[in-house]
Amino acid sequence: MYEVRYVLDEGGRTLAAQPIEITEPEVSLTAPEKIRAGDTVEVSWTGTVSEIDYVTIVPTGAEEGTRDTHLRVRDKTEGELRAPEETGLYEVRYVLDEGGRTLARQTIEVLAADAPLQDGASLEAPDAAAAGATIEVGWSAANRSDDQRITIARADQAIFTWLTAVKIESDAPVSLSLPDEPGTYELRFLDIPAQKVLARRIIEVQ
Repeated sequence: MYEVRYVLDEGGRTLAAQPIEITEPEVSLTAPEKIRAGDTVEVSWTGTVSEIDYVTIVPTGAEEGTRDTHLRVRDKTEGELRAPEETGLYEVRYVLDEGGRTLARQTIEVLAADAPLQDGASLEAPDAAAAGATIEVGWSAANRSDDQRITIARADQAIFTWLTAVKIESDAPVSLSLPDEPGTYELRFLDIPAQKVLARRIIEVQ
């Protein structure tokens, strides 16, 4: 506990006092549990202390104040960071600019660049197939909505854009036609109403 005091300069006598309690800032941080190496990490936070504080990704166990790729919080509550290229366990941290103290942290695992990602669903498909071929894609989902789709997109394409999409109408596998141009593509399980990616899987078109 502290006191705010009004003090006479002459004699140093306190004429008024008010107790005040100093508490720790309540900062929270949200980030995915897993991400592919080099991917964009979407992070959000609440309880900004100073606009020049920053959010960073560092190896788990890194010393306080360590700063690799980072962003200043400014007047925002969300932002993007680039995941490290090396796989392993990392932490997303909200760090005070003054003193370098971490106020919130969340563990994030960086996976290989071609690793499948799952967040409430899974996809089963070949790792590679011929250009222009039609493949069967098996799937499972913990929860269903009225508009879930399996899509194929370029690996670097924005999440809610695609080359081909099939709306899930039954429990059976879906058939997808692969692009005619060889390259690295991604199968995605999208929940459209929730604007959420439930699963992602790389496929090589040869």
